[in-house]
Amino acid sequence: MSSGRAAATHAEMWAGFAWANHAVAVEDPAEDGAQRTMFPRGVSLPAAYGHGGAEAFATLAPGAATLADAVEPLFRAWRRAGLTRGVLPGPEEAEGLFDALRMQLATARGAPDAPLWQGVRGAEPRWVLDLAAFVEPSQDIASAALARATGQAMTALELAGPHGQARAVAVVPANLAGALMAAGVAYASAEGRATAAALCALILGTAVDSSAALARRLAPCPAWIERRSAVLAALEAAFDRIPPGAPPALAADAAAALDRGLAAARRHGLRQLGLLALSGPGLVERMLGADSAGAEPLPAIVRHEEMPGGGLARVLARPAQRAISALGLSPEQERETVAAIIGRGMLDGAPEHALAALLETGIDPAEFTPHLAGAVSLAHAVALADPEVLLPDSEAIDALERHVIGTGTAEGAPHLSGQARTALDCGATAQARSAMEEALAPFLGLGLAAEAPRRRPPGRAGATAKLAAAS
Repeated sequence: MSSGRAAATHAEMWAGFAWANHAVAVEDPAEDGAQRTMFPRGVSLPAAYGHGGAEAFATLAPGAATLADAVEPLFRAWRRAGLTRGVLPGPEEAEGLFDALRMQLATARGAPDAPLWQGVRGAEPRWVLDLAAFVEPSQDIASAALARATGQAMTALELAGPHGQARAVAVVPANLAGALMAAGVAYASAEGRATAAALCALILGTAVDSSAALARRLAPCPAWIERRSAVLAALEAAFDRIPPGAPPALAADAAAALDRGLAAARRHGLRQLGLLALSGPGLVERMLGADSAGAEPLPAIVRHEEMPGGGLARVLARPAQRAISALGLSPEQERETVAAIIGRGMLDGAPEHALAALLETGIDPAEFTPHLAGAVSLAHAVALADPEVLLPDSEAIDALERHVIGTGTAEGAPHLSGQARTALDCGATAQARSAMEEALAPFLGLGLAAEAPRRRPPGRAGATAKLAAAS
């Protein structure tokens, strides 16, 4: 690093990104037993983050006003450790890594997990990646970008330390179901499970390759000698655990990543184990804007978000919006489709007979109209205005609710193909969730399981055939 770069301020190192200011409510850290109060706090994040992300950030970094202020002290400590221990070959490589990590954070693609922000000792170092952020507007998976982000995360996790005998670390793929929806793939389908498995295989293969590169320079982890056979057997078995049905380019990239990782692990060993893990919803996932967690499906495609100026609004979940935007609809068709799902938030344009039925109840529309944007139902909006008023049940009122509030699903939305509606399904049966968990299990916790999987026949003929077919 040059002296000029060393003296650069946080603002200079983060120059070029658009920033947004948020006013969030945080809890006053009162003494035990005292009444806690909420007070406003201003935070600044890159424009890729929403208001919910700003709220999560305020909890993750209670003493920081900006994202840069929160992560730069962490990066400085990692840089010192990396250069001292030889993890980073030199200052130039160090700056390349941290510029890449800043890009991940600035674009809300990835971030260190909560314990790293908060300095919790003894927690497994983890890095969270929002998989939906790696789906292109064309609905293709940006495999190369995802692999680069994984490699950068692996080096960052080595710097984070401290580690035990297995030096367990994990890249956490968040928003898996969101990525499938954004790519136009139904969660509860064979294609969905195959695509999810290929994404995890790509991350695992890249993580193994990165860990082997670190082991070549720094030596394998102490647990490698006793677990080598089990780890290599698990990697060989992983080739057969990518089911058919994933996008061909993604399947080929995943198989190639596993092939490179296996070859590198055989030559150099691994610096870390674990490498890939799923996690439930957490602060970092919320900050990145993930709509789903772990192997779970999206709970809904309509979200209620707090607006920066106050109040709630119904919005389409980002993966659903991206899936609809990829269909090539005209602007008017897209507006009609979205309005059918989340409603129009206003009475204007509603069917005349529905408005007449509303007025016959004696309810003054002016009293509840301000509550329409964030209500979950028409009755909810009326109750917010006057809890004593009950909205009657009728077909006309139901029609008015569909106009104002929407249906909350893509089932009756216009201009959608059957495939698009299936991809936009939210929730899933217990059987579909179990099938997804089973599809992802072979790629999780490498080398940390008690028992090794059965070895493949010598020569990996099946793996070679799969790679050739995917190519």
